[in-house]
Amino acid sequence: MERRKILAALHHAAPRIHCLTNPVTMQDVANILLACGGSAIMAQDPREAEEISALCHGTLLNTGVPDQEKWRSCILAGKKAGELGRPVVLDPVGAGSSRFRREGIHELLSQVKPSIIRCNQGEAYTLLHLHRGISGGVESGVTLDEESQMRLSAELAGAYGCTALVSGSKDAVSDGTRTELLGGGDGRIARITGGGCMLSALCALFAAAGVPAYEAAREAAKIWKESSDSAGKRADAAGEGMGSFHRYLFDEADRICRGEETG
Repeated sequence: MERRKILAALHHAAPRIHCLTNPVTMQDVANILLACGGSAIMAQDPREAEEISALCHGTLLNTGVPDQEKWRSCILAGKKAGELGRPVVLDPVGAGSSRFRREGIHELLSQVKPSIIRCNQGEAYTLLHLHRGISGGVESGVTLDEESQMRLSAELAGAYGCTALVSGSKDAVSDGTRTELLGGGDGRIARITGGGCMLSALCALFAAAGVPAYEAAREAAKIWKESSDSAGKRADAAGEGMGSFHRYLFDEADRICRGEETG
């Protein structure tokens, strides 16, 4: 889909996203959704997880800072969204860092079918290992060449029957048939907490607007890279640092999602 059509769908739908995200990045996730034309409900308790997902156009399952109640909420919310035919985006934060996280994500994926998995390279390998019955985790600092990253994205998409967006210095997006490597952006995005969490939220936003999963993930990644590139240029031009870069990210994502050209 062309960006013009994707943004038109976004503006028409103004999607509401149920975000089961982590407290470290909750505010930024809510604000990037608002900046880009959607909104968030941050319901975390399992006693309301299903009901809130039923009220929303899409569900984001970010497994950072997990506990037993969080796993239960994610499963309940993800299953309800699936029953209603609404998109589910999984961000398996730190998937390989502990046995507790691996077991929780394995159980989640046995009951919930994500539309999009957005993760880094180490998390992608962990999910593939879980799919293959391998119990060990994978270091988060995995760095692959471009061909290997594209292959990893395609394998992850094929394993879980979804679209996979594997982030790195470049992002690889695949639905198991189509695979594309997306360059650009500004490396300072890795120096703010929540850069990946916000990208996952944008994936959920576009998918919840009715954009097919592959196009939703691809466009979210492209817009996020363009936003960081423009934010970096603005900060450099003004001689400013990371605080301004962070603030400009929201300005630029807002501008792009309103369909404005770079000034």
